[in-house]
Parts: sequence; structure tokens; C-alpha cells
Amino acid sequence: MKINPSYPYPVLYMNNDDYIGTNFHVKMGIRDSFGQVQITAEFILDNEPIRKMIEDGTCVYLIHVECPQTSFRKAYKGMNDKLEITVPSNQLRGKITIHSFIIANKNIDHYTNEFLNDWYQEVPISFEKGNFIAIGEAIETTLFEDDTELLNLPSIVTVTKSLKNDYMDVDLHSNNITIQLPEKEYKLYASSAHSTLKSTILSTVIVPSLVYVFSKVREKSGDLEEYTWYQVLEKIFAENDYNLEDVGSDKLSPLKAAQIILRNPLKTSFEEIERLNRMED
Repeated sequence: MKINPSYPYPVLYMNNDDYIGTNFHVKMGIRDSFGQVQITAEFILDNEPIRKMIEDGTCVYLIHVECPQTSFRKAYKGMNDKLEITVPSNQLRGKITIHSFIIANKNIDHYTNEFLNDWYQEVPISFEKGNFIAIGEAIETTLFEDDTELLNLPSIVTVTKSLKNDYMDVDLHSNNITIQLPEKEYKLYASSAHSTLKSTILSTVIVPSLVYVFSKVREKSGDLEEYTWYQVLEKIFAENDYNLEDVGSDKLSPLKAAQIILRNPLKTSFEEIERLNRMED
């Protein structure tokens, strides 16, 4: 997105003098965590007339995210001084650009503002919905590919057939997390592992198993730290700014931990089901 430095109406912008003695700035942060790109924007506005228009819904803050490599383009709006955005990592790759604005949320007539340059004081001003009211900072960053080897959970999870159990069971006392399925369920699992419902089937097996794993980690049951699966999970959490020891506390429930480490499997599963339903219609 290219920013035009000149508009037929006043814009609060660091690169012009349409307003005097007032500013609009945005502090932005970006991090990649568990397959999600998390963007935070903190809006700093010292122009009271514009702030009042945001409070009554006449204007809104807007963050525009663009990734040329994946053709991702999306605008996110908000009325609070802080906006938090989450985008799946697979939708962003390479260089991404993030712009910040305040825009008109509806048509504005007879606009006045005490901070306007004298040149605008006697000029009738109006804005159409979507016009820029203010332009803040922009950042450009490059996202690198995930460490797929590190995040490859199947490398520490083994699904096996059990001839003696009638229900799924999980064994933690080896270097891999071993999920034991009854014979019939295992055959269905094995035959469907590459079907159109692959993620749904994996979620059905892996999610409850990880919930069990994380509950045992919280209980510190046995010497789990010595096993490879524990060390891999610990590293994954650390590189995504979490502590494995926090799982099961008020900070992070075992159920939520299982979902974020598998990159929102519920959403992926329902998308698979929706695609299958569309094919059948």
C-alpha cells in the first residue's frame, strides 16, 4: 500500500502540516507464536476532537496488513486505544507491511477542529465514509518459515494398536508419547490417516491425548523431564514465549495448551467437514 502525501482534505499526519500542535502515533509489535502471527497496535492520539469522534463511532482506528507473497490483504478496525490481531502463519510469508490509520466510519459534514492549520479555518470540510482522518506509523518486517522439524509433533507422538484395551490410553514413560488405540479404532485410524478428514481424525486422537499429557506435566507425575517428548515440548513452549510449567495453571489450561500447540485444530476440523459437505451437495 502506497501512502499519498497529499489529500483534498486535512489529514493528521507526521509528514504534513495540516494540523498544528497535535500528533497521532502508533506503537506496533509483531510475534509468531504457535502458528499464529500476533500483531498489537497501541494508538497514541492527543487530538481531543478526533478522539471524541472515535468514542461516538464517527471514526475508527484501522490497521491494514498486506503480504505480497501470499496476496493477503485485510483491514482490522477498532475503537479502543489498543488493537490485537491474530493471523494464521500460513497466510503470511516473507515480507509483510502494516499500516495504521484513523478513518471516517460514516460521512462527516461541517468538520471543525481547533488544531487545524489556519489555512483550513475558513474552508468548509467534509469527509466521506472511508476517508483518512489520520495516518500513523507503518512497519515492514519479514517472516521466516517455521522450524518445521521442531514443530513436527508426530515426531514425538506414536499411535499404536492395543490388543487388550477397549479404550484409548496414553503412555508417557518413554521418549515418545505413545497413544494406544483399540484394534478396531486403530484400523480405522490407519486407513483414514490420509483421507479428506485427516486433520479431523488426528484432532480426535491427539487433542485429548495432549490434554492428558499436560495434566500429568502439571502433577509432575514421575520423572517426565528425562524423556525426549518433554524436552521437545519444553523447547516449543519456550520459543513461543510460554513456560511448559504454566500449563494447568490459571495462565494456561491443558485444553487451551493442546489447541494452541496444534494450531487451532477445532477450526481446521470444521473447515474439513464444511468442504466435505459442499462436495456432497
